[in-house]
Amino acid sequence: MESQSSTGKYLTVDVHYRGLFAPNTLKYLDPETIIVRDVDFGGFTYKEFLLWLRDLTKGSCNDVYYCSRKETLAEGIIRIDSDADYWEFVKATYTPEAKLDVYIDHQKEPILDWADNEVLSDGNEYDLDDKEEEDDQEEEDDNDEDDNLDDIMAYEHEVDQEVHTFNKTVGDDFLNKLSGIGSLSDDDEPNDGKDEKVVFPVHDEKQEWDKMVPIIGYW
Repeated sequence: MESQSSTGKYLTVDVHYRGLFAPNTLKYLDPETIIVRDVDFGGFTYKEFLLWLRDLTKGSCNDVYYCSRKETLAEGIIRIDSDADYWEFVKATYTPEAKLDVYIDHQKEPILDWADNEVLSDGNEYDLDDKEEEDDQEEEDDNDEDDNLDDIMAYEHEVDQEVHTFNKTVGDDFLNKLSGIGSLSDDDEPNDGKDEKVVFPVHDEKQEWDKMVPIIGYW
């Protein structure tokens, strides 16, 4: 029989059996391996495939899995448990440059659950790393914003060294004289009635209202 593997029609499949699946990271430990070449799996039905495996490995083959070597075992492992599963496997064997591994589980372990948990765990670790990086970046941005606010507040509240005041209501001689407020100086003496000073009337009741005019006086 002419080898058809060189034409790419039938590809190599490695059958691993009498080993033990172990989780985290998913592995198949201490297997025996048979390299199968030039087998047209498309000529089998699902049940015929199981019988063929049983004859090949000389043992039970009820729990069968396969995986492409392009993926990790946890990411790519698929169970062959029905005619539909088997035909997906057949299509994979005809994929150009495909290299498949077939695994037989003798312990009835929850292989797919282990694989899902491992993939989920890896995804969570990736998400946590991304979240930590985002939190660090947000903290740096907040710190930069706080620093900018501190600089702005310090600038707005900075007190000038020279303060100019325009409050002239206290201690101004001219305004004090106008308002009559202020303490007497040493030269000023209380009016004892001897010195007559001009007192301007504030209101003349006898003068008609429309003829009232301001009276100009002096000190």
